[in-house]
Amino acid sequence: MSGKNRYLKGDINPIIAPVHGSHVVSAGDFMSINKTAGGFGVGWTADNYAFPFAEIQCASNSIATAGFLYTYFLGIAMEDSPSGVTENITIATSGVFRQPLHSAYVGSAVTIGALVSAVTGVGTGGVSSQYVTHGTAGAIASTAYLGYIIKTESGASFVDFQLRTAYGPGGLAS
Repeated sequence: MSGKNRYLKGDINPIIAPVHGSHVVSAGDFMSINKTAGGFGVGWTADNYAFPFAEIQCASNSIATAGFLYTYFLGIAMEDSPSGVTENITIATSGVFRQPLHSAYVGSAVTIGALVSAVTGVGTGGVSSQYVTHGTAGAIASTAYLGYIIKTESGASFVDFQLRTAYGPGGLAS
């Protein structure tokens, strides 16, 4: 799964964001911007680097809340960034993407118009960089809605959705 570009179609309205050299980014990762001290580790400052969702501190640290995730959600990485290299990468802020459903939802039906949510980890884990849930806020969902499903399917293992970010067209940062 790592490094798989999940873009399907549409204008991606790209932004260029710096990635800190101590973190690995794979194409297809959900990306966030570090504008909050402690959001990406105890003692970290707000440095405005882009980080994959997996680096966000978990809800037990009161940081991976739905509001935090949506407000600082940049979009989906369109390219890889290896560890040890601080560089700029392209991040899509809109477009249609295909992401895998979390294993707890594989085989369920997805319905056009339903919301797609990030998936939080368990215990001290962060938020999944590439798995999603749909339409509900169950125990593993963050309710940080990342977009809308555009294709109805029964027995789904992947979901096609229109990306929605605060940094894309019509978002908070527009």
